[in-house]
This record gives sequence, C-alpha cells and structure tokens, in this order.
Amino acid sequence: MTEPSIFQISASLDGQTHTFSCRSDQTVLSAAEAAGVALPSSCCSGVCTTCAALLRSGTVHQPDAMGVKAELQAQGYALLCVAYPRSDLDLLAGQEDALYEAQFGQFQK
Repeated sequence: MTEPSIFQISASLDGQTHTFSCRSDQTVLSAAEAAGVALPSSCCSGVCTTCAALLRSGTVHQPDAMGVKAELQAQGYALLCVAYPRSDLDLLAGQEDALYEAQFGQFQK
C-alpha cells in the first residue's frame, strides 16, 4: 500500500493567506481545520457551497461536489469539504457568492 502524497496548500481569505499541508487522502477543509485555519463551511457534504473556493493553481479530485456544475469545476471552482488535492494548491476561499452568481445568476435577471 502506498503512502498518501502530501501537498502544500495556500489559501487566501479576507486579505490573509494561510499555508498548510494536506494529504491526498484528506479533504482540503479537514486539513485546514487540523492546522487551525478557519475556512467557511456548513454542510460538509458537497451540497451547500459555503466552502466554495476558486483554484488559482493546482488540481483537486472532488467526485462528491454535487453543488458545482461540471463546467464550473473545469473553470477552477471547488468545494473544499469534498476536495482532495492532487497537487500543491493556491486557492481563493470564500467564493460562495461568486459561485452562486456563476451558477444561477442568469435566472435572477
């Protein structure tokens, strides 16, 4: 059995940047919490989008991200509660409103 890879995460939120390590078998949100970094979250099931982030670099595996359409995932949106890193990440956390607008904004007009 191979050991999980360990990646470095750089998460920006409200003008502050936090760095922490995350194993490939651990969600980004759980790694942040273990490192004492408070990122927005609610359902922790990949549905509510409170933990939405925009990846500036890197890739994640998020098969349970039901709250984000595939095309928005391809644009870099991730739900940190169900996102497993596949590389080092640079991300912008706190993107719930931006994701909502991208996903549903056309219906609000």
